[in-house]
Amino acid sequence: MITHKNTPFGFSPMYDMDVKRSNVDFSNEYSIFFEKKLQIADYTDKLKEICLIYMAIDPTSHSYRPNRKFWRWKSGIFDMYVNVPDYQKYCNATRKEAKKIIAELFLESIKKYLWKRKDFDAPKFYTDVDRVLKPILDS
Repeated sequence: MITHKNTPFGFSPMYDMDVKRSNVDFSNEYSIFFEKKLQIADYTDKLKEICLIYMAIDPTSHSYRPNRKFWRWKSGIFDMYVNVPDYQKYCNATRKEAKKIIAELFLESIKKYLWKRKDFDAPKFYTDVDRVLKPILDS
């Protein structure tokens, strides 16, 4: 299980050896960034934590995993395991570019995994996350 260090928004990497170390862990930066600006209670009373596990694993590797989500409604945890869209681009990215890729991936994941939930205000969450991530997305 992924731990989020008692923050409502978690970002955890899974990666293989070809990915630059500087591009793999933004968890503290993103978690703190979100925590100061967003509260999950503004979107649902069912969740306590949302975590994006971004996977940078070569698609030809035996370690590659498909995208998936895990709802743990009893404990209030929602995990999204999502592959970076272009593995080679991510491997060659600067840290700034990698942060932007993960920001875009998080927004796409909201639409894919949270949008149809009737007990979660995904459109409002998407708008608020987009606003929070704007400095990264515009860089």
